[in-house]
Amino acid sequence: MPGYPMLISVFWRGLPPKIDAVYENSEGKFVFFKGKQFWVFKDTVLQSGYPKDISQFGHGMPAQSIETAVWWEDVAKTYFFKGDRYWRYNEEMRTMDPGYPKPVTVWRGVPDSPQGAFVDKANGFTYFYKAKEYWKFNNQFLRVEPGYPRSVLKDFMGCELTPAAPARPPADDGGSDVVIELDNEANTVKAIAIVIPCVLALCLLVLVYTVVQFKRKGTPRHILYCKRSMQEWV
Repeated sequence: MPGYPMLISVFWRGLPPKIDAVYENSEGKFVFFKGKQFWVFKDTVLQSGYPKDISQFGHGMPAQSIETAVWWEDVAKTYFFKGDRYWRYNEEMRTMDPGYPKPVTVWRGVPDSPQGAFVDKANGFTYFYKAKEYWKFNNQFLRVEPGYPRSVLKDFMGCELTPAAPARPPADDGGSDVVIELDNEANTVKAIAIVIPCVLALCLLVLVYTVVQFKRKGTPRHILYCKRSMQEWV
């Protein structure tokens, strides 16, 4: 839609940037988490007394932060994910259920440290997100559907993903390479002994020619200008 994406603070004023997790609880309120704090909004209005320390959310809550939160209406439970573990929260009792945390592997196919999730109530699926991929989790059979993860960019944003074209070899311009093969080590030594003196002699001739030209014509103007301009930077 035009105008999106949009800053979170446009709708929910008082929130910091880069929220860790958010979910809609059983009362229809939005609960946002970042670090050790959480905020509660009724629609777009921040409730009085927030933000609060995450330790006040309920007994057994992860002390530092959480990465994903999702409320399952069918069981009236909220699930919190962090790293390779998850917690089940009782909204009525305001406390974690006994026996938690448990490993994320219970949610067969869901990756560690998911970055977001939402429930498709009509079809009975929960969608988990991480980086540019998402997983479609079957709430009835408690497993990720075959064929996942898939691309968020392609399926939700309509971006066509095209593989990078392989690098093409340089075009043949009709020239030919000259390859010199030396039969043995002795030939290699002889070749080096011939080439090096020739190169040194050529360098010496260039140096002599340059000195002679300087003596005849003096220092070229562009070199003098370069010296003056460099002095201005000292």
